Amino acid sequence: GDNRGSVFYEENIMSSCTGTAMCHEGGGRNYNRFLIAGVYILVVVGFLKHADILQQYNNYNKNGATNFGVPVPSSTSATAHAGHHIRKNNQAPSVCEAFSTPVHIFWKQFESEIKEAAVKNATWYPEQQNNNTKFRDWIDQLFRDHYQSYQVRRSAIHPPGLEVTLKLLEIISKRVNYLRDNTLSALAAPPLHILVSGGSLTSGMSCGINHVGITQPGLVRQYTECAWPARLEHLFNRVLFQSKEVVKVSNLAAGGVNSEAGKALLEYHLFPDAFDQPDIVIWSHAANDSQEKDKERAYFESIPGFVNAAHNLRICDDHLPLVVMNEEFFGQNNDISGAIYKASNWFGLMGISQRNVISHKTFAKFDNDDYVNSIIDAKGFHPGMGGHIGASWTVFFNFISAFTDVCDYRRVSSSPMSITSTDVVAAKSIGPYKENDYGDISSEWKEHRDNIREMCLLSGAQEQEASTSELQSPCTYAFMVSPMPPIRTSGDVGKKMNEVLTSNTGWNAEGNLIWNPRAGFYAKEPNAHFSLKIDASMETKYMTIMSMKSYGDNFKDTILEVDVQIERKGDAAEAEGGVGVKSSKYEVTGYHETKTSIHIPHKFELPDGGAEKGDSIVVNFRLVSGSYFKIAGLAFCRY
Repeated sequence: GDNRGSVFYEENIMSSCTGTAMCHEGGGRNYNRFLIAGVYILVVVGFLKHADILQQYNNYNKNGATNFGVPVPSSTSATAHAGHHIRKNNQAPSVCEAFSTPVHIFWKQFESEIKEAAVKNATWYPEQQNNNTKFRDWIDQLFRDHYQSYQVRRSAIHPPGLEVTLKLLEIISKRVNYLRDNTLSALAAPPLHILVSGGSLTSGMSCGINHVGITQPGLVRQYTECAWPARLEHLFNRVLFQSKEVVKVSNLAAGGVNSEAGKALLEYHLFPDAFDQPDIVIWSHAANDSQEKDKERAYFESIPGFVNAAHNLRICDDHLPLVVMNEEFFGQNNDISGAIYKASNWFGLMGISQRNVISHKTFAKFDNDDYVNSIIDAKGFHPGMGGHIGASWTVFFNFISAFTDVCDYRRVSSSPMSITSTDVVAAKSIGPYKENDYGDISSEWKEHRDNIREMCLLSGAQEQEASTSELQSPCTYAFMVSPMPPIRTSGDVGKKMNEVLTSNTGWNAEGNLIWNPRAGFYAKEPNAHFSLKIDASMETKYMTIMSMKSYGDNFKDTILEVDVQIERKGDAAEAEGGVGVKSSKYEVTGYHETKTSIHIPHKFELPDGGAEKGDSIVVNFRLVSGSYFKIAGLAFCRY
């Protein structure tokens, strides 16, 4: 049977039998010895059987030639007679055969591969990774002392749903089969795509800091390879798939981004060009959300808003994408933990907390720098290399656990497995929070599902019109600065703004790719102003301004005034007796007292119901108070 439910399974077998008849005159001890021996034999047989299954799966392809597939641990060897367990009639084996042992055995079985994956991307210099004994000893100690299976299991807040996990396994299976037989369609078997949204911690700031003499990666490489999302991709592909691209992780995190800004990124599809639909969206905004002054709004509006925006990326899919609430370790402020737990449980999301794995240890000895550095490498808001390695291990463990649990259920269930079951409420069908007055929740959830169906019909019509399967932008014009293309440098910002600028005094595209101040559109003098004109390519009802709020003296008393006009054209203008002009004014402030700098999206309804296709949107921006302001993104969109 599956004994994953108890981390102390082996210890319980060997516990004393005080108070039972078997303990008298050594009978209990003899019984225990036989029981221990029997269990040991069963575990070893199961282990070898699993190793054989993995080896068979690894060597299989449709022509019988040696190829890659799912993991084969370096320490195992296959037995000779188990091929019938996994394939008949020369058909591909199920991915679930790779997850046929309890997760704690899997974790131990692949320990060397998991640790070796942590070595890659540590520095620019391979000889340091390969020859630094202190570094490798530290990786061994980090895993042994803090990331054993019974310790990492503490990170599980909430498991993903059955149906959505089965869909993920199906995507993996198709990809593996395609890579074995490239005569199959690549379009029908893309990698499992994970999108990660977060702030500077997630993007990789300080991820190269270490205490073992490894030269830190360059600044650009910190964001692309050393941060935990990059390490997660490497773990999946190296440990499970022999370094083939079966899992792809896109890290869209950027400094100063909270849930509200992350929601805008998802809602308006502010992604790199030719961005594939994600199968999994990982939320990692705990650090910035916890700094919000209005925590009620951050926790009970912004986080659910992010969840809905993530679900709506695949509006016509009942289950995908899977949304994961991920709490990285970042400090001692723990009220955000409750918000993560609430969202994970209410919406039926996957919930993970690295904090639960290591926080008690670090807090208990927080005055011992050597001890804390041995776990996370840097105190404070941005953990170093140890924190990022641990975060990747934690997320990876939870996915292995989820896959193993679902595969176990699939093996033992007496009812047929179906991803179209009507007995389970899909996470995407769950409506907003209800605090005290529960009212008629079922009616509200039905209304929520009906709204999703309407949006699906609308998006389906738009996709048909566009004749493409790629994500279709709901915006006439939109950009947001991030470490990933297409808008990442000051040059990118300037080029994008020049598409629509009609006049400009005192505003410039400035800033750096990695270090502060980062790229954006800056005003650095009083009364700076610019104007732009956008021809609506679709129905456009909302304008969003992504701007920085900060506590610095240069941000004090800053107010940006925004005047928006809609110039009607075509049929709408003729109905009004010519070209009609409708306008509204808004204000955006740049200062707050919270001791951090974050990017905030300010969303406004366009005047007179917005612009129709063919209308023009004219916007005048003027700094009416203060002398410093930063715009990090603009969006003019349907919703």
